[in-house]
Amino acid sequence: MMRIGMNTLLWTENFRTEEHQGLLWKLKNWGFDGVELVADAIPAAEASGIASMLREVGLQCTTIASLDANVADPASKNPMLRRAAADTLKLAIRNTKELGAELLCGPLFQGLGRFTGRGPEPEEWNYAVETIREAGEYAQDLGIRLALEPLNRFEMYMVNTLREGMRFCREVGLPNVGLLADTHHGNIEESDVETSWREAAELIYHVHISENHRGVPGSGHAVPPALFRLLQEIDYDGWLTIEAFSQTVPGLIPRLHIWRAYSEHTDDAARLGIDYIRRHLKAGGTD
Repeated sequence: MMRIGMNTLLWTENFRTEEHQGLLWKLKNWGFDGVELVADAIPAAEASGIASMLREVGLQCTTIASLDANVADPASKNPMLRRAAADTLKLAIRNTKELGAELLCGPLFQGLGRFTGRGPEPEEWNYAVETIREAGEYAQDLGIRLALEPLNRFEMYMVNTLREGMRFCREVGLPNVGLLADTHHGNIEESDVETSWREAAELIYHVHISENHRGVPGSGHAVPPALFRLLQEIDYDGWLTIEAFSQTVPGLIPRLHIWRAYSEHTDDAARLGIDYIRRHLKAGGTD
């Protein structure tokens, strides 16, 4: 059965035990099954406390990570940046395990913020495959799956579509390394979202429900009712995690180009979004 999660980046980049316990209770009361936390932003000493709090509230967890190309980049020709990427991913994987989660997702193919003015070179591609394979083997030993997220062309040049992601995962060649299918990015890059998701079905380990404008699911055109019928038809049984953003997290505004609010209240993306998802799952994807 599909579970519904909420990415906490709607409210904070730095989730902390004391500060955000009330947020977890709100999400539980709204009907969420779990949350998605930024794994590489959690101090190791904090992870066990968050895990205890999640158990107390009764929420499960997935995690997410991304890499700053100036600091860590799996596809870089600079071996120091590749080493930093592998080390950062291993930290995120350890935190994922400590949090009691079983899946780490994110756009891990390359460091973000770096463009070359052309597509990926074979050397870059191979570096990325090698780095992710190292991280994937480490994750496999800890019982963690990795779900790699293709991003749109304005945020990443290494992998933009699920088909490209499938090729990448097959070259990594590990059973615990698959894909994250994101409705926002698919809305931009896929010629036919339904066809691309069907082709990649066996490698889709995680799903992000994210509107074309990053606001409340169902208020745009990237999360149509038919999406939920498709997920049922391909027998997807993983997480449906809402990924929405707001202007309450200043650090994300320039990175994600969130120049205006898309709802009256920040909580709307979660509170109204879960109602939209549950309604259409129950209806089998009909309007």
